[in-house]
Amino acid sequence: MNIDSNQILEYLYQAPTETTDNPPVLFLIHGYGSYEGDLFSFAKYLPKQYHIIALRAPIVLGEGSYAWYTITFDSDMNKWSDDEEGIQSRDLIHFNIKHHLKRINSNSEKVDLLGFSQGAILSWSLGLTYPKSISKIMALSGFFNPNLVEETTERTKDLKCFSSHGIIDPVIPVEHTRAGIDALREKGLDIEYKEYDAPHTISPDNFRDLINWLQV
Repeated sequence: MNIDSNQILEYLYQAPTETTDNPPVLFLIHGYGSYEGDLFSFAKYLPKQYHIIALRAPIVLGEGSYAWYTITFDSDMNKWSDDEEGIQSRDLIHFNIKHHLKRINSNSEKVDLLGFSQGAILSWSLGLTYPKSISKIMALSGFFNPNLVEETTERTKDLKCFSSHGIIDPVIPVEHTRAGIDALREKGLDIEYKEYDAPHTISPDNFRDLINWLQV
């Protein structure tokens, strides 16, 4: 599938409810088979100074079910990702970030990303490909896929990162995430990484730790 890199995606938006100078902007990037309203259900619990924007992925899987890139299974149920579609969606999200900063008249030069599963994978790729555009990365139940990163000479060490994973996740094995965290730390990224006795979900403890990290 050829993804239009200039497409304006469907979205949900919550304005800040606390007035601050140059309020921060947070983009929510959902996982495979989900939709923009999934992570947006957490918006009312997130810090009140944020502009919060939840984007809908461009590939339609079914009613209320969307994807950023295709995941394919072979006859032995081995699965692999369409990395070319992943790169296209990475750049599509970056285009939409710039669009929304203009739409809300934001003076922010950098935004924060909160991604789950496939959205977490893309959050890592955005942060490492466009580090001048990203301030914080919150990557939940995903992993680092280096094939989705365009190497840059720009500083990535300024990125602040929170990542988490369930140790009984049947969708993405925790070993994948651990290996990615090691690789990212070798690149100099500052990452707070936590594991939970949970499957492929955001547990209450995970969400509490995420909020505490955001408020520091």
